[in-house]
Amino acid sequence: MIRRSVLLFFAALFSFNLHAQIIKTKLDVVGGISAREFLHIGLRYQYTDFTQLGIYYGGDIGIEDETIVTYAIDNMIHFGKHSFYSNRSVWYVRQGFTYVTSDETDRNRKFSYVNLSAGREFTVNDWLGFNADLGLIWQLMENVTYDASGTEPTYHNRWEWHPLARVQVFVSL
Repeated sequence: MIRRSVLLFFAALFSFNLHAQIIKTKLDVVGGISAREFLHIGLRYQYTDFTQLGIYYGGDIGIEDETIVTYAIDNMIHFGKHSFYSNRSVWYVRQGFTYVTSDETDRNRKFSYVNLSAGREFTVNDWLGFNADLGLIWQLMENVTYDASGTEPTYHNRWEWHPLARVQVFVSL
């Protein structure tokens, strides 16, 4: 009887500790770097048990003589096993849309991209983690307007693809 009570006590203690370490919030603050999204910050909200919606704002770090601003939205679908610290599966596929503006000295350029990638989430503890993914990004549109040169604006529908790599750090609130 005592042996059974001790086993039940440790089983309850273990389940309490496991439950206490699971990420409980559905909102993440995200910061990262990627191709075509550059440095970015944003929010991700887990709206079902296996899907998240993210919105991001970003840009370049001012190395060149242009100013780049990015806006992005994506949807992540998680699958596979769960990590010890999270209530989400660690593997995911991501699809999204990115809009980029580039202001150069003589022209303004605007781009639209659709992206598709797959990656993995790594949780460090019950509130901190990072994720990395690889995939493809397709350029849908490029619109170029010139400042004072009198050159006509150009608009291109291009179905060009580029490789995509992204790393993000997230903090669950």
